[in-house]
Amino acid sequence: MSPGDIRTFKHGDGKAVVAGVGLWAEKHGEWIEIHLTGPCRTTVTNNPDSVRYHQTLFRDLRMTLIRERCWSFGDEGAEVEKVESKPRYDPIKLRGEGPSASEIVMRDRERF
Repeated sequence: MSPGDIRTFKHGDGKAVVAGVGLWAEKHGEWIEIHLTGPCRTTVTNNPDSVRYHQTLFRDLRMTLIRERCWSFGDEGAEVEKVESKPRYDPIKLRGEGPSASEIVMRDRERF
């Protein structure tokens, strides 16, 4: 299979896709970007301030590159393996005093 190759197969009651992708990592400044190419292109980074940051996907792709001996950055990027005890969120402030919108939603979810 080459990057860009696509095949379908039966999965449960429907169909699924096997897609060939190219996967490599590059360092840009202090951050590492993992690139995927094939039927679609995207980049994932270990920079938590980037819109391309995705902790779990970066970790899994990094581990794939390490396993296949294609990771040339030593222990760099390993910080994504730390799991936060609570999900991060930015509270949505409402006018006036009282709880944030995020706190109201979380409180409502506890009822179920």
